[in-house]
Amino acid sequence: MTASWSRLVFMAALLLVAACRPMIRQDARIVFSDAPPAVEALISAINRQNDAVSPFKGIGQISIRDSSAVQTSRAAWAGSPDGRLRIEFLGLPGQPAAKLIFDGRLLYVESVTEPESYRKSVADPDLKPITGVSIKAGEVITCLAGGIPIYEHDAVFLEPASEENRQALVFNQSWRGVVEKIFFNGLVIEKVEIWEWGTLVYQAALKDIREVNGRLIPFHLVITDADNRGFEFRIDRCWTDIGVSPEIFKIPLGD
Repeated sequence: MTASWSRLVFMAALLLVAACRPMIRQDARIVFSDAPPAVEALISAINRQNDAVSPFKGIGQISIRDSSAVQTSRAAWAGSPDGRLRIEFLGLPGQPAAKLIFDGRLLYVESVTEPESYRKSVADPDLKPITGVSIKAGEVITCLAGGIPIYEHDAVFLEPASEENRQALVFNQSWRGVVEKIFFNGLVIEKVEIWEWGTLVYQAALKDIREVNGRLIPFHLVITDADNRGFEFRIDRCWTDIGVSPEIFKIPLGD
């Protein structure tokens, strides 16, 4: 990571606020007792993945791109299904250039380019100032762990397949319309779209899916908005179903 990007991460954190889309479900299990068999099979596939979500660690690369440039950094990260997240952007020779820690209540950002750290109380930070995409930290954690964020809904239906063996589950809320689409290749989830009032908020493409300790993990996760701004993780190594020490998410005492 260059010093300029390290500073960018730090300064963007100053703008982080709670997302204004209070639609994400705390319980990601989907229950529809009268769903048609085809829908039930896809719902079961989602539930299996979400039931398997566990604490994880990873190392690889994170890229952030806008309309004019792409910046890539080596990084290491850890997350827990209860909403805690730590990302360290690595400089040379592998030393932290910037770090972001969210302990579930407090967001902390530190950069080698800044004399002081930044901290803010927030329920679940929206990462748009850093990533360019309005996505909550909790949703990134879910995706990295092999799960699927599920938004509040009151109806689910199948969208006509665009090509053989591919179909989409559409989640609808009576007063908002479509809130989410989950795209399948057979029973394998390839992409998730989040919608608000008819506008695409973000899409998460789950690529290079591998099995790690019985869990399906996307080793290439690409999250973009309607204008193709966004960020991606390319995972070199991933550990799941592990004991993640609370010390990993411990925020240093105030400066």
